[in-house]
Parts: sequence; structure tokens; C-alpha cells
Amino acid sequence: MDSKENKEDNNINNTEEELDKEELSEELNFEDLGIEITPEMIEAPKVRKKRFAEELFEWVEIFSSALLTVILLFTFAFRMVTVEGPSMQETLHARDNLVISHLFYKPKQNDIVVIQVPNTAFTVPIIKRVIATEGQQIDFDFDNWKVYVDGVELDEPYVNYMDGQPMHSSSIEYASLPITVEPGKIFVMGDNRNLSADSRNALIGQVDINNVVGRVMFRVFPFDQFGVVKANGTGK
Repeated sequence: MDSKENKEDNNINNTEEELDKEELSEELNFEDLGIEITPEMIEAPKVRKKRFAEELFEWVEIFSSALLTVILLFTFAFRMVTVEGPSMQETLHARDNLVISHLFYKPKQNDIVVIQVPNTAFTVPIIKRVIATEGQQIDFDFDNWKVYVDGVELDEPYVNYMDGQPMHSSSIEYASLPITVEPGKIFVMGDNRNLSADSRNALIGQVDINNVVGRVMFRVFPFDQFGVVKANGTGK
């Protein structure tokens, strides 16, 4: 009985192989060329289709994993923000698109940060430079555009100086100088000092570090300025 069934299976396989040979011969006219059709020639297209399907699945899997990684990174580690206004010129410009990071971040002097001001006068986050952190003393010579932290004059090549004009003191009174930064807070200013609302302004004042959204890391647009935003203000 088993011998009979095996014989029938072999007959079916042989019949399928003969049909494949006939189809391949009709498609490629091998008989006219005098070429003998082998089993390997019949199997080759099937193998290629299988390999293509496997490779396609692998690419889909790689793309899906990469997309998931990007989504997770921008959910928990990074955010995109757009610069509004001229307060950080010439370091940053309006409509620059930036990537910021807030994961395990603690503000440091000279960092460029994004801040959510808890004041209804500010409807969008602001971007400023950290001038001093908690416990540090800050002093000003507004006439000569000089800033001192703990008695040391800051080297500020990034500042957009305005010849013939003093630096605006805004809400700061000379009698209050020097100013000591309170615990858990930072003192921030824009690089375009006379066109910046920052810690000199009573509406903002010293910024609670809990209101810091993140540190500016990269500029992604415009494309000709793509790259790391460095502390020296060049952005290159």
C-alpha cells in the first residue's frame, strides 16, 4: 500500500516538473535554442522570489525599528523648537529650528536654554543664555557692555554690541548690584542684549530651573547652518 502511494506521489512530482519545464520552455524558447532544461533552472526563479521577500521583510523590520527609536528619543530625550524674535542674534535667528535635550539636564553657565516663563505675558517659550547659576554674583557696567560673574569679567564674543548705546539695564536698579542668584535659579540674558526680554526684566527675573525646558543642542534648519550650536556663539 505504501509503495503504491509513494509511486503516486512521485508521479505527481514528475508531472509538476514536466509542467514547469513546458512553461519555462514556452516563455524562453529554450527548445528552439537547443538548451536542455534542468531542475535547477526551474527552481532558480522560485529561490529568487523567496530571497526578495525575505530581504523586503528585513528592510521593513529595520525601518520600523528605526522609526520607533526616533519616536522614543523625541518623546523622552529630545524636542524640536523654533526660534522666535531677534533676542539671540547673531547666534540664533528667527525661524531657526533647533533640537533641545532635557534628559538628566542641569543648567550650567553659558548654556543656551529654552525656558517656559510662568507669566501670561509670554505665550511661547523663550531662548536665552545662562549667565550665572545659583550662588553666583552678577554685576554690570552697562555703559561699557561689561558683565561680571563672581568679580570676573565675562568674555562674550557672541554679544551683539550696539555702538554708541549703553546696554539696557531694564528693571535692574544700580543700588541692587551686585545680584546674587538665588538657590534653584539661574540668571539668563539674550545675546542681542538691547532687544532681549530676560532676567533683567522684572516680568522674567531669575528663572527657576524647573521652568527650563531643555538645552539647545543642534540646529537642523536652515540647512546651511546645520550642526551643533556651540557656546561661543558661532554655531559651527
